[in-house]
Amino acid sequence: MQLGEMEAVSNFCARVSAVLFIIANAYYPARVIARKFTTWTSETTLFFRRYMKAHITLNLIAFLALIVHAHWAEERNFILTSSAIVTVILTIEGVLMHFRVMPDSRKHLRLLHTQQALVILWIVLIVAGHHMV
Repeated sequence: MQLGEMEAVSNFCARVSAVLFIIANAYYPARVIARKFTTWTSETTLFFRRYMKAHITLNLIAFLALIVHAHWAEERNFILTSSAIVTVILTIEGVLMHFRVMPDSRKHLRLLHTQQALVILWIVLIVAGHHMV
């Protein structure tokens, strides 16, 4: 694959990854909003169970697209590498929780995985890192 083709694949994977991460991770804000402004029904519970499955699946696909994007991107910097590391951490935590790999640590993993500060740091690193390139 030539350099221009690799960059085109990288850019495509970047867009796919961004869109999927946004859709997948809107799960938590949507759930908070639903709890505050709607009556929690069995249909709401079913919707959020299905959305959780989409959250997991879309994040894994987005993660794979991110790996391709990061591998073939022409420019890199420390901040983008840091954002990739945070992405790896969040993804591993989510996978460990979903598959109950460490059942005794599930509560701690969930606490770390759902930390708003970590998600905000992740977003800031992504935006700042891409702004610098």
